[in-house]
Order: sequence, then structure tokens, then C-alpha cells
Amino acid sequence: MKTMLLFVILLLSMGAMQAQEVIQLGEARISYNPDAIVVDSDLNSLSFTVKEKYNGEFSKNPIQFMKQNFDFKGLLSSLEGSDDFYEFLVTFKSKKGYLEATYNIEGELVNTYQKFSNKTLPLDIRRQVYTQNQGWTMVSNKYVASGRFDRIDKEFYKIKLANNNKLKNIKVVPGSTSDAGLASVKLNI
Repeated sequence: MKTMLLFVILLLSMGAMQAQEVIQLGEARISYNPDAIVVDSDLNSLSFTVKEKYNGEFSKNPIQFMKQNFDFKGLLSSLEGSDDFYEFLVTFKSKKGYLEATYNIEGELVNTYQKFSNKTLPLDIRRQVYTQNQGWTMVSNKYVASGRFDRIDKEFYKIKLANNNKLKNIKVVPGSTSDAGLASVKLNI
């Protein structure tokens, strides 16, 4: 019995020594891929697919991302027969949504429309929804915005909330004049 106990202690101590071995890791390299936009083309349209692995920067601020990573005037100069059109609709797509931008023949941004699903809500809207809907859980949301030039004139969030088997849809307009900020509430039970 003593031999068996001594053998088990010896076996456990050897296992503990093996587990404390120091492993030196090699150098890790992180590379940056500047190709954040992929072009899809057919005869009459150009569609740009944004790689979502680009730190989520596109869905955070799509207009700024477009301005930093897309040169429409350069594209316009390379297109043959571009004088035949008055306006150009350029679409940027990602897994979460899209941005449509309309440019005129001079290459100036005329207007934008964007729609995203399950976008991270701004902190003030998260707090507002939480305090006014205690016990409810956000299931999904949709963000819709439009505007002229590079500014956003109209925007709202459609938020779907659930509480057990009850569903509630709310529409939040950021920066609205009402204290609640809720433009409309619809209950689906």
C-alpha cells in the first residue's frame, strides 16, 4: 500500500513539473489590408462591397468611410460615356446594410440613403430605451437615414423589444424635440 501511495505521489509530482514548463512564443505579425472596398460591375451599374472586417468602421459612419476610401471623381474620369448621364447612383454594401450615394456629373455628392440592421445604438438612445422599457429585451433594430450632400437630415431607429411572449416595436428619432424621443410605439402581442 505504501508503494502504491508513493507511486501515485511521484506520478502527480511529475505531472505538475510538466505542466509548469515555460513555452516561448514566436513573434506575431499583424498585417493591414488597404483594399477595404471590392468592386462588382455589370453593364449599367457599379456596386461596391465593403469588407466588414475593416474594424466595423463602415457601419459606424458610412458617409465618412465613403469619403475617406472612395474617389468618385477619379472613377468618373475613368468611365467611358459618362457624359451621357446626369446622375450616378453608387451603392456600398456590407453584411449589416448598405449606403446609396447619388453623385452629379461634376462628381459632387448630391444625396445619401442608408439602411442598417442590428447597428450598435448610441449610448443616449440605449439609456432611453432601457429606462422606458424596464424588463424588455432588444431583439433587433434597424437604422434608416437620408440626407442631402454629406449631412444626415432624417434618421430613425426601429427597435423590436420582447418580454416573454410579448413583442413591442418602437421608433426612436435621435435628437427629437420631445422629452421621450419616442416618435411612435406599436404593441404586437
